[in-house]
Amino acid sequence: MVYRRRELWLLLLLAATVGVGLAVREFRAGFPELAERLEAVDAEEPPPIVPERSSVPAAMPPASGLAPGRPIKLSETEVPTDGRLDLNRATSAELQQLPGIGPTLAQRIVEARERQGGFASPEDLRRVPGIGEKKFDAIRDLVTVSQ
Repeated sequence: MVYRRRELWLLLLLAATVGVGLAVREFRAGFPELAERLEAVDAEEPPPIVPERSSVPAAMPPASGLAPGRPIKLSETEVPTDGRLDLNRATSAELQQLPGIGPTLAQRIVEARERQGGFASPEDLRRVPGIGEKKFDAIRDLVTVSQ
């Protein structure tokens, strides 16, 4: 039986894929601790970027200061809330107080709010590039929206 060049490349690619799969399986069986460490490297998330103390305004409450019934200072006016940050009024600096939200992401949130005329619900935050499921789950209970 004679194979054409294209068929030979396909067979070679298939054999190489099977060979790599077998090699990975044998590596995992022979060196389980090393394989576990290598797989853990892929699973790690980089630590969140924490702004320097000098870049945070003194009037800004820390993220841990977001508590139910406690008013937050928003743009020079105190707005009584249930302790959550209003996405439709918060400044970039205030958004940076949320866990995992740095200067760049805070600016994206402000720009998205200006583009669409405000957020209708906290779930609208998911449309901002850089806010995935994990990050949204971490801040969901810390934010609210006003009309």
